[in-house]
Amino acid sequence: MSDRGDLAWWLDLAPTLSWTWAKTYADSAPHWYVVQDRTEGMTHEDYVRAGRVIRTFGEPGKFYGTTNLYLFADGRLGPRTLKFWCMWSSPPRDDWDPTLINLATTEKTYGPQTDFDEDVLEKLRLPESD
Repeated sequence: MSDRGDLAWWLDLAPTLSWTWAKTYADSAPHWYVVQDRTEGMTHEDYVRAGRVIRTFGEPGKFYGTTNLYLFADGRLGPRTLKFWCMWSSPPRDDWDPTLINLATTEKTYGPQTDFDEDVLEKLRLPESD
């Protein structure tokens, strides 16, 4: 579980990381990523902690037909102009996931942002700790 201190930790840390441009998706779904063992300043425990933050404070969203949780954050372009998300095991493993975290601007959406898969959300969501 995560609390507001963990959320602040991630939102402070994320801008300091060296994000890699996802060249493969540059035209279709532009975004950046950090990956375990290739991103300086991030340990395995940091990825797990960041994943818990996204699972606790993230909001439902879809990439076409795939439901996920997205953590929205303020960026240089204004409030809620950035989003973070992860690719999870099925079901997510709290001791292992994630090993990759994505970042994109919020100007693009991919498909209708309705009718979220509640079974997926139930597996992903974590309660906020006190």
